[in-house]
Amino acid sequence: MRRFSFIVWFLAAFVFAVPSFAQPHEAVQTSLYFGLALESGGEVGDEEWTAFLAEEVTPRFPDGFTVVDAFGQWRDSSVAGAPVIHERTKLLLIVHPGTAETERAIAEIKSIYKRRFDQKSVFHTDVPVRIVE
Repeated sequence: MRRFSFIVWFLAAFVFAVPSFAQPHEAVQTSLYFGLALESGGEVGDEEWTAFLAEEVTPRFPDGFTVVDAFGQWRDSSVAGAPVIHERTKLLLIVHPGTAETERAIAEIKSIYKRRFDQKSVFHTDVPVRIVE
């Protein structure tokens, strides 16, 4: 019985005292939805989008991100009887540590996009993720 107790104690001490390299890393996945329709008509072109990524997103997240072409729809709920807007969309996915610095960088990206392309908003979601490479 003593031997069994020692083994249990030893295993518990090992499990709780030694950091596990098999444990996944905690992170945040930010999804930003950039509508491409312009208020003045037309839409943000491929060259404009590529320039925005190169000038604003890449410097803030040089380790990487993913862009997905999408099609979205939304309705301005603050306007009574507003129509549903359908538009091409760029979905930007960034997996990052949930720090004040990364949150500030994301806020800057959204703000610059809205100003640059005269947009009302950039839809934004954050979810906790585990990186399990």
